[in-house]
Amino acid sequence: RFHIEEENASGPMAQVIGRMEAIAADTGCSIVFLHHASKGAAMMGAGDQQQASRGSSVLVDNIRWQSYLSSMTSAEAEEWGVDDDQRRFFVRFGVSKANYGAPFADRWFRRHDGGVLKPAVLERQRKSKGVPRGEA
Repeated sequence: RFHIEEENASGPMAQVIGRMEAIAADTGCSIVFLHHASKGAAMMGAGDQQQASRGSSVLVDNIRWQSYLSSMTSAEAEEWGVDDDQRRFFVRFGVSKANYGAPFADRWFRRHDGGVLKPAVLERQRKSKGVPRGEA
């Protein structure tokens, strides 16, 4: 573990972020710090939002770049033509905060043996205009 601080406490979390910034400045490296979304955000399909991170808002506010992996929702499965029983194999990678970078398009990945993620090739499904589903 990188720290033993309380993730909900803004003071200690600001110190953790500050320490990572110091390491990056001293070494010239970038640091990717892994954290997780709150259960509420994940359950509501909002794991792709900046404020979905669990704990103090410092973990979002004091950083310059944030990405996420978000499970495929039922609505996304329908949009991309994935059977509902298969959607648990798909995750979306995206960037929810990029202070110094260009916008980044979300990318879909599929879980394979051993949990390995590989790029998924999905096609957005077209909806018929004005015709109820199943009647086209």
